Amino acid sequence: MTRRTFQRAFTLGEMLISMAGSTVVVGALLLSSMQLQRSLHASEMYAINQASQRRLLDCLSRDLRRSVGVATTTTIGGSGGIPLSSAVATIENGVSLVLTLPGYYQSNIPGAANYDQPLSVVEANNYVDYGTGAQHAPGVPVVYRKQFIESEGCVCFVRIEADVPTIVVENADNMHLNVTMAADGKSAVAEVTYLSPRMNSQALIGMHDQVLLRNIRTD
Repeated sequence: MTRRTFQRAFTLGEMLISMAGSTVVVGALLLSSMQLQRSLHASEMYAINQASQRRLLDCLSRDLRRSVGVATTTTIGGSGGIPLSSAVATIENGVSLVLTLPGYYQSNIPGAANYDQPLSVVEANNYVDYGTGAQHAPGVPVVYRKQFIESEGCVCFVRIEADVPTIVVENADNMHLNVTMAADGKSAVAEVTYLSPRMNSQALIGMHDQVLLRNIRTD
């Protein structure tokens, strides 16, 4: 006589149910992973844009604080500026901000022997400044502009001094800079706003600095 042995196994219905349950679990894990990745990417971009705004404000505020002239212009070289007085200037669409800084050094040419040598302090026209003899040193124009930089392949905020551009912020397509001059000409507010292209240009990050113009304006 032979003994029959029975082997237990999953039925087709049980296999389908287990596969469906596994699919739901794996799908939930994948969805959670994608959401976490998007959240981390959004946090990273937020931090990058916030740091870029802070860098632009710090650089601009430093120059504003020591400037003797604040103007706007639409020329590439920064000449023919219109003094900014009790108004708001939006630095984009070909509009540049021109800040005239006092001439502190004997030469503005990098590599010159007297490039890091300061001028003498002179008193003329009822204020003290750097210069030679009884004349104040001519101002040094510094231009802030938002433009496309071909070498970087993106729109940037640049600072131009002595015809040498320095990139302050890269990927600045959605970053906007406004400078508001007080009526008395003794203070200004620099405001940088990031407008999200994915949220109907809603302002996500906004920073501003109120700057006191410590030098007498000569513009």
